Amino acid sequence: MKLFKDYITESFKKEYGYRVKFAADCGAEHMAKVESCLAKYNLVSATPFKRTPIEENPIEFVRYKGTQCTSEVCSSDIILKYPVNERILEVWLAVNLGLDHSRVLCYGVNDPRRVESEMAADRKVRDDGRIAVADEALLAQEEITHESYEAAQGDDVDFDLFGEGYNAKFLAELARLKAEKGADYFTNYPTKSQMMGDDLRAMHDDMMNQPNMGRTGEQTKEVDSISQASNKV
Repeated sequence: MKLFKDYITESFKKEYGYRVKFAADCGAEHMAKVESCLAKYNLVSATPFKRTPIEENPIEFVRYKGTQCTSEVCSSDIILKYPVNERILEVWLAVNLGLDHSRVLCYGVNDPRRVESEMAADRKVRDDGRIAVADEALLAQEEITHESYEAAQGDDVDFDLFGEGYNAKFLAELARLKAEKGADYFTNYPTKSQMMGDDLRAMHDDMMNQPNMGRTGEQTKEVDSISQASNKV
């Protein structure tokens, strides 16, 4: 009997945490309704709503319910004295707050979805301003001139590295090298066999196939031949 009483006492001390999310603009009146309708489950606490900016098709609602909407998402962590099934809690909150069931999500605080949603929120904050917008790219513009590109870049680009001035400077440097090294300087390219190392094949064979890599007069290695009778030949 004592063990049963301990079990009952312990069960009254236990609490159950849930995270509820609404794809809607929730205010103080919605929180009041949440607290009122959850009184039957002996509500312990409910945190103030955390809001995300308005977005098209919030990813969690699309993933778990296929909800297509444009809305902000308001979430709250609640603690109850009595356990309740997450799906039943969703319906109960939706009915009392006057929302469509597809716009209400609920899961336990230990549910892996909670960790996943928090990581997704952190990624969104870190990526803010880092993702390029294709429509704003200069190359996406139908008309772009050299002057407009210079104006867009400001002082961050060395414009001596391209353009007519750079081409003139490059051609002058080529002419100087040609006058200094001779007219055939730019036509004396290595042959394909030289690039492949074919002209070094003889050196390779000497190094790999001769004793001491071909650096001594010894061209063969002499070894003793021992017969099966152990007589030296």
